[in-house]
Amino acid sequence: MIEVGTKIIGNFGAMIPLWEGVVWGKYSYNFDRASEVVVEWDDGSTTTILQSEIDSAPSVNGSPIGYYTEEGYYA
Repeated sequence: MIEVGTKIIGNFGAMIPLWEGVVWGKYSYNFDRASEVVVEWDDGSTTTILQSEIDSAPSVNGSPIGYYTEEGYYA
């Protein structure tokens, strides 16, 4: 379970630098058991991400493209 304050890393591959941010909001939807987190990135922008997509992205050509908790990315 991802909590408010969790550090998130976005890896978009190629020559794009890693994005770093923090979870500052959460939403839960009981009707389909989906929950989302809102991440505020270092540049001030925000992204809403399904929790199920964090730490679960497959490796693409050896590069872990996707969203990760800081612990998940560096593990």
